[in-house]
Amino acid sequence: MSLRRQLWHGLESPLWLGVLLGSVLLAIGLIAVLHAYERRLVSRRLGWTLLGLRLSVIVALFVILLEPVLSWSRDFERRGRLVVAVDASLSMDTRDVQASPAEKLRWARACGLIGNPDIDARLDRWLAAYDAGREPEWATADEESDADRRRQLAASRRDNVQSLLDEMEGLSRKDLVQRLLTSGRVPLLDRLAGQAKVELAVFGGGTVETDADGLVGMLREPPDLVRAESTDLVQAVNSALARPGSAPLAGVVLLTDGRNSSPAESENAATLLGSTDAPVYPVLIGSDRRPKDLAIAVLDAPPTVFQHDQPIVRTTLRTGGYTGQDIVVELERLDQPGSDPLRKTVRPDGVTATVEFAIDAEELGRRRYRIRTPVLPDETRDDNNERQFTLQVVDDQADVLVIDGEPRWEFRYLEESLRRDERVKADSVVFRQPYLGVLPDTFFPRSLNLPPDAALAADSPFSRYDLVIIGDVSPQQISETGWRLLDRYVRDEGGTLVLTAGKRFFPRAHRSEIVQSLLPVVDLREVHLSDAAQTTRPADRGFRWQLTGDGDTLDWLRFAAEDAENRAIWSRLPGHLWGLTGVARPGAVVWACQPSRNAGRGLEWEREHALLAQHFVGAGQVIWLGVDSTWRWRYLVGDRYHHRFWGQLSRWAAEFKSAVGNEFVRFGVERPNISRGEEAVIRARWDGKLLKRFPDLKSRARLVRVDDGDERDAAVIDLKPTPERPLVFEGRTSALKPGEYRVVLETENAKVGETPVTAELLVSEPETPELADVSANPVWLGQLAQATGGRMLRPHEVGELPQLFNAASETITTREETSLWDHWLVLGLLFGLLTTEWVLRKINGLP
Repeated sequence: MSLRRQLWHGLESPLWLGVLLGSVLLAIGLIAVLHAYERRLVSRRLGWTLLGLRLSVIVALFVILLEPVLSWSRDFERRGRLVVAVDASLSMDTRDVQASPAEKLRWARACGLIGNPDIDARLDRWLAAYDAGREPEWATADEESDADRRRQLAASRRDNVQSLLDEMEGLSRKDLVQRLLTSGRVPLLDRLAGQAKVELAVFGGGTVETDADGLVGMLREPPDLVRAESTDLVQAVNSALARPGSAPLAGVVLLTDGRNSSPAESENAATLLGSTDAPVYPVLIGSDRRPKDLAIAVLDAPPTVFQHDQPIVRTTLRTGGYTGQDIVVELERLDQPGSDPLRKTVRPDGVTATVEFAIDAEELGRRRYRIRTPVLPDETRDDNNERQFTLQVVDDQADVLVIDGEPRWEFRYLEESLRRDERVKADSVVFRQPYLGVLPDTFFPRSLNLPPDAALAADSPFSRYDLVIIGDVSPQQISETGWRLLDRYVRDEGGTLVLTAGKRFFPRAHRSEIVQSLLPVVDLREVHLSDAAQTTRPADRGFRWQLTGDGDTLDWLRFAAEDAENRAIWSRLPGHLWGLTGVARPGAVVWACQPSRNAGRGLEWEREHALLAQHFVGAGQVIWLGVDSTWRWRYLVGDRYHHRFWGQLSRWAAEFKSAVGNEFVRFGVERPNISRGEEAVIRARWDGKLLKRFPDLKSRARLVRVDDGDERDAAVIDLKPTPERPLVFEGRTSALKPGEYRVVLETENAKVGETPVTAELLVSEPETPELADVSANPVWLGQLAQATGGRMLRPHEVGELPQLFNAASETITTREETSLWDHWLVLGLLFGLLTTEWVLRKINGLP
């Protein structure tokens, strides 16, 4: 609606109006006196003309000083935005065969397959009977008085309803969403579009915008950006809230089963979403009844074991609907077709059951396994009953040397832990230790057997060790020759050297250039906590380690198979009262750092406060460990984490030293077992002398698919020098399909040996908790709705959604003003009158 008005701003002030009127009257009086005088000098006609011009000027000035303004006001309606987000994750492919007849009938009614004003009352009676657990009365005597025809009518209606129930049972949750949004006499999307501007999106682990035409295709084949193998409901809501738009956001409608596979599910929805101005209306897609489904929920298998060891493979089954029934679990070896699988039978007494298998590790090499359960009758899904994994069997022992200045607490627990590990052969040297003279010599050797000249030694005395751990040694206890030999052990012999922080000497008392070059960190800073909080119970004292993104990917830093559980364990470990943090060198990788109170600093903080860092030196690697109290992790749990940490590090170091390669290059993949969609990182670490001889060396990795009987090239990845590590060439790809690959190193402009250098890579289907539990989750969706001021609905209630957004539009009034008093036409008229009056006076000789 448009409204036009003329305003006079000069009339708003009575004082100003009085001044104007007085001035006009005075001017008219003076003009009258002047007119009487001029009548004696000019003709009658000219006198009246001048009088008219002068009075016109007075009137024009009076009108201008009243400040006339032309005003327009327009009203228009601004429609709010409504984001409709549809869950496209794998769990939404589930068919809810366990749904009750009442639920299925309500879904059919919501989809417009049954129901109209004439039969709605009858449908309500049938639904009430189903809810009460009774067979509905399909036809009443009021509808048909004849008994035979009433029976025929009842049978016909029962058959029609049963066919509808069968049809709804065959629909997946995605099909139900599609029908809810696009079917019926007036589709829900069209009804919502009448209330607000509808914006569509599909989500899983990520969110992608779409429109009504593309919705069906995206639900059928979700794009990679959706990440259908997981569901992050909090991310979906935050993404909707953050979408740009000039119109206000009226609300968010989520059509989902509520099965959130992100770690956020267990936390409070209000905390996760914070304060939001837009309500969220989740629509629960799925049955309130838990489905009968058997799934491999968690798989815990070591990636690397030693020969002759007996590794344990542990799996957790979700057994919804099969409590008290015998379930057979099989573990079969895929790389040995025809071999008998291992079988165990479990009878669950709850919603989960744990099964363990002990497998032999007699043969060296990589193995592929599959753990599975049979598909039982009435299972909701049959695609979550198995998982595959690989296991690498390496040489029978890890040789470890521990060197310390004195028997500190850290040394005592470390030495004891390694000595009791049957797959670790540990030697120790303690330079300063008590000696009572009862034994012929001290319990541990007190010196290193070093040659007088490092250059004359064919091999370093450390060459037979996979891992050397340096404790709090003084500069006098390890000579410069010793450090040269340790440098050779790392640089030329491919060993792993762990340098640990010491309160007294190492590394702050050392000035050796070799020591400084080996350290992955610089600018060491002491962290020493001694406030009142450090007198509480041991579990609450000190600072804990914070794993970085690089640390999260390392198998040897894992205490649990699942990422969320592993991070939770690290966050609960007892803290440390003292440590040394440092700034990571260029090229070094930080695996753990001191926790930051400022989450915004991220990577910068990690690199400036490194507690666990690594860098490659020649063919080997050096690790910095900035605390001297890992023994504190034994509090209340004994060996569980302390023993596992050092045992896994020892095995990982042994595997590193035995990596494929030759005297010119070490070649391999960062993680030999990845999931589809994850990035495969392929690295070649070159000998520095070789690169000096062949500065134009080029290399690439050829990936050959080998598991389908017909070897063929899958990809060729160029390996490029990394900016911070010039000896390391690296390539990445995430476009590999599930399967087994041989990775072959190829070079140009240099010869690096007669024997091909190869590695192995296994790409598996993603291991995701998305299908571990496919039941709908109304509890979490209810919390989400309550936290945001919305409401949770079920499919038969979606017809109420348009009414919830009646206030989604708002009326906006705009006002425009055009001032007339300073318009050029008005000013032109005024000056025209003045000019005409002046010209007439001058022509006729008037002053």
